[in-house]
Formats: sequence, C-alpha cells, structure tokens
Amino acid sequence: MKFRKKPVVPSVIDAEQYKPGMEDGFEIRYRDLKKPHCTWEFQSSSRSVPVQVPYLNTFQGKKFIRNDDWIIKYNNGRKTLMHNKEFNTTYEKAEGQEDY
Repeated sequence: MKFRKKPVVPSVIDAEQYKPGMEDGFEIRYRDLKKPHCTWEFQSSSRSVPVQVPYLNTFQGKKFIRNDDWIIKYNNGRKTLMHNKEFNTTYEKAEGQEDY
C-alpha cells in the first residue's frame, strides 16, 4: 500500500525574530571557546567561559534563545522557539493578513 501525507491546512501564526528585551530572563552558562554554538550548565573544561544566555519560558519548559531564533506566540498566550532555518523552511510571510 502507498500513502501520502494529508494536505496541511494553512494557518497564520504570530511570530517575531528574537531581539534583546523579548526574553523572560538570563542564565549564566558556560561556553567552550572551541564550540561557541554550545553552552553547558556546568564548566566542562578549563577553556569554558561564563556567558549570560537569554531564555524563554515555554509550555515545554525553559528554552535557551539563539540570536536568530523566532518566538512564536499562539492565541492561547503560549510561546515557543523555532530555529531560523526551520522557521524559514516551514513558514512564509502571510500577505494581506491582519495582525491579531
């Protein structure tokens, strides 16, 4: 048997790319100079330096924000994060849609 994916019903979301001030807070984490895209809760090596990392409280728990992440806001007030590449693959700008 063969199957195909059901068509996706187009929906409009409210999203904005992260800018300082949109976070719920900051947490001190440790960044390894050889792996600058990763942070850890504890100092993992002598090369690790403390950095302040912004986070967003979501219904899935605390999520750490990267500079190019998108914050998606749902009608029920919930928020979540999506990485830039995934967001641009999944969504396109909704022309002619009113902000709600």
